[in-house]
Amino acid sequence: MATHLAILREPYLSRILMGVKTIESRFLRMRTAPYGRVAVDDRLLLKRSGGPITATARVAKVALYDNLTPSRVAALIDQHAAGLCLDGDVLDRALRSRYAVLIWLGDVAPIEHPPILNKRDRRAWVVLES
Repeated sequence: MATHLAILREPYLSRILMGVKTIESRFLRMRTAPYGRVAVDDRLLLKRSGGPITATARVAKVALYDNLTPSRVAALIDQHAAGLCLDGDVLDRALRSRYAVLIWLGDVAPIEHPPILNKRDRRAWVVLES
């Protein structure tokens, strides 16, 4: 079981905390984390972009996609639209992706005393430990 740091911007983090967004997605041009690095029962630390870690979640299910085309990305997003809760700006960027990771979230819970991590790079996903 691994622990991951997932950086999320608003309104997506709030949607997860409200239980509206149940699937976290990462659309990638290259096979980088979390592609192939996240598994069922892994722990996620959910961090607000530019802010603190605010919640944890358990990975309930993972689906990996490769060799994506714009039409396959659009179909994937359409198929899972209710759980993804994506805005139009994400769709525009996602259409250029070759890989995708869909992560179904379970046991989402806010953190009262979040750990402090000195992350200073621009990665939106970090595998912390295995």
